[in-house]
Amino acid sequence: MKSVQSYLENRLKNCSSYSLTDSDRENIETKGIESYLFNKLTTKKFRKWRLDPACEARTKKAIHIAVSHNKPIHVVYFLGGYKLWRLPSSPEADWAEFFNIAYVLEYLSPIAAAYKPGVILSYFTHTLLMERHDNLDITEINTYMNSLQIILNSFLKYTPVNMTARIWRDEDLYGRDEYFKALDEGLEDAKKQYELASAEKQMNWQKLGRLNIKWKGKEDWNGLNEEEKKKKIVKGIYFEIAAVNVLKRFQMTAKGEDKVCIFTEASPLFIGTGSTKNSIVKHWTGFGVLEKRNENYEDRILSPSQLEQVNTIPSKTFPISLIPLSNLKQISLFNTPSKFTHTIAKK
Repeated sequence: MKSVQSYLENRLKNCSSYSLTDSDRENIETKGIESYLFNKLTTKKFRKWRLDPACEARTKKAIHIAVSHNKPIHVVYFLGGYKLWRLPSSPEADWAEFFNIAYVLEYLSPIAAAYKPGVILSYFTHTLLMERHDNLDITEINTYMNSLQIILNSFLKYTPVNMTARIWRDEDLYGRDEYFKALDEGLEDAKKQYELASAEKQMNWQKLGRLNIKWKGKEDWNGLNEEEKKKKIVKGIYFEIAAVNVLKRFQMTAKGEDKVCIFTEASPLFIGTGSTKNSIVKHWTGFGVLEKRNENYEDRILSPSQLEQVNTIPSKTFPISLIPLSNLKQISLFNTPSKFTHTIAKK
């Protein structure tokens, strides 16, 4: 069995390598490259959720636009531009980000192998919204983004020449003043939309908001009473709704008809790939560890609550020399696979 160090080195250097099979070549020859690309992007090997009919249609359209213009397939993965403050690794990226990048590059590798124009992977990150939505300081947001870029750059040393990846920030499309002005102008309509939502949806929004808000962040909200905290949570929801409603430039670019959109969960817009082979926890709100299953290692991203649960399970810590980040100097290995499961609804 490989050492932990060797396993991680292999993930870094070889995750984006792929050799076409005889079956791949036959499918391309008989059904065409567009069919091949669609099948690889929606394969059950990586897809965790049933493919929505609207997502199927827009994915096929994005592929057709790229192929007909001999352009790369542009895949956009949407994420929050921060590391959840409740994790011990915050504010920097950790093995969760490493595992996710390795997983997504592996997912896209058959495209680069078969389609000469290749593939572009854009990690589209919301950073400005987090200042209002989660009470985060710009310093910790930038710390996360810089560490994420370091990990991504490490993988790019080994990707094929026709596979590129980048971080695409909301600030690339909106200046700070323009962004926050638009957000504030959209609050009244967002409030109405929130009030029209079902009680169940409102509670789900509030639950997520309570988990994500940093009470002692950009501003110190620790001293607020429960009623005041609820107001902060609900206002954060208004900002999130307003961002979807008024920031139309995102719809025309990152979510444009020429983009294949992916996310941890599925929707009419997104192919739901999860975050790793065994995880659906969002990598920016999760903590990366390794698990041993028989004679293999498996990547796992744990939520804060899952991380608390596994703290009672024996594990070993291994020093790692791979990428110069403080959170990647060591990794925890659990000899017993975790029993966390998720419902997979695949078509």
